[in-house]
Amino acid sequence: MMPPKRFKPEENVDSWLMSYADMITLLLAFFVIFVSISEPKSEKMQAVTESLSGQFGTIDLATPFQGTYKTLMAVVEEKQLLKDLAIERTKNGIIIEMSGGAFFKPDSVEIDPDKTEALTEIATAIKAIDFLDYRVVVEGHSSDIAPKNAGVYPSNWEFTTAQASRVARFFIEQGIKPSRLKVSGYADTMPKVPNTDLQGNPIVKNQAQNARIQILVERKL
Repeated sequence: MMPPKRFKPEENVDSWLMSYADMITLLLAFFVIFVSISEPKSEKMQAVTESLSGQFGTIDLATPFQGTYKTLMAVVEEKQLLKDLAIERTKNGIIIEMSGGAFFKPDSVEIDPDKTEALTEIATAIKAIDFLDYRVVVEGHSSDIAPKNAGVYPSNWEFTTAQASRVARFFIEQGIKPSRLKVSGYADTMPKVPNTDLQGNPIVKNQAQNARIQILVERKL
């Protein structure tokens, strides 16, 4: 009776993993070089590096907006908009809050011409992260004061939606893809601060704060 055959273990069974890892590394290196050549912006390169590093476990991918955040803060400082424009980092992106009274003509949905340059720079900063899967949510908010042009906008629902839509349309004109944009109008249902005091008297300063546009630039989860 012949002894049973013994199977010789194959050598380098996992050798394909090394080739696969080398290929992925080369692709990542090519991607970084490609982006740096196509648009050599330090903010964009920083965001790309942060995003790629996050995928390999060294940086949290939930916040790949550092370059965009720094650019927006520079716009606020350069244009002296500390009272009219606020920028906040969040877990999934950035919140941009604009004063309605500062960025729109009085009682209007038309953007103040003096603010178009700042809005253009905001749009440019957002476009710098086009390599990410992100969305831009534009929200309109008002105080409890009814619109003065009631013939066109019967309530703050229509008015705040129209203001938010105007900002979205401006962003589209600057090259942001319409598919990335979402528009909402909340009227006076989400005030930041009370519109009136305990006796029901209007607080003018608070009413001005509540009239605002809030822009959420966030990753799609």
